[in-house]
Amino acid sequence: MFCAAYVVGSLNSAIITTYLIKRKDIRKYGSFNAGLTNVYRCFGVKTAAATLVMDLLKGAVVVFGTRLVMLLPIFDGFILDSTSVCLISMVFAVLGHCFPAFYGFKGGKGILIGGVCAMFIDPPSFLLSILVFVIAVAVTKYISVGSMSACAAFPIFTMLWQAFANRFLGASYVNIHIHGVLALGLFIIGFLRHFSNIQHLFSGEEKKFYLHKKGEDE
Repeated sequence: MFCAAYVVGSLNSAIITTYLIKRKDIRKYGSFNAGLTNVYRCFGVKTAAATLVMDLLKGAVVVFGTRLVMLLPIFDGFILDSTSVCLISMVFAVLGHCFPAFYGFKGGKGILIGGVCAMFIDPPSFLLSILVFVIAVAVTKYISVGSMSACAAFPIFTMLWQAFANRFLGASYVNIHIHGVLALGLFIIGFLRHFSNIQHLFSGEEKKFYLHKKGEDE
């Protein structure tokens, strides 16, 4: 199950869509990162939209595929709940995106696929984290700052929201502390993958993001 999540994550959307649409390797352009932001900057809205759609599909396959597997009789009475297992699958999918076996283990930063999985696993915590992302980008104009801020916020919102839902909304979340720790894994991976961006931020070399930036599709 987790190996399957890694394999799905390894199907790097940025690499696949830019090759199919532009016959080019995104890792040779812009920041050389195989991620959505670099696709948008280098090849424009249409290619970026295709990348986003593919990542949405990948995230749905990882999360709902994991939930289907968890319905098998062999998982009756399993020590971990479905949410915990889905979060583990999310981590493996992110690792697959960052270190894809099909592309020499050179992939993206894993933020988009992690966010998509989080959206399907825990929508309220995801939406709160997206709000943090939007505010951080609006204030700083740096996608990297928004991404790291959202990654840091997600485990906090996961525990706070689930505890609130249990107490006041009649929800039945279990293993909330485990969910928080697993969500923290997304922040750790995201932080490590953004190390070069952090260096660029301190040196003043990080590129700012503007919606009117045009790529080759325009």
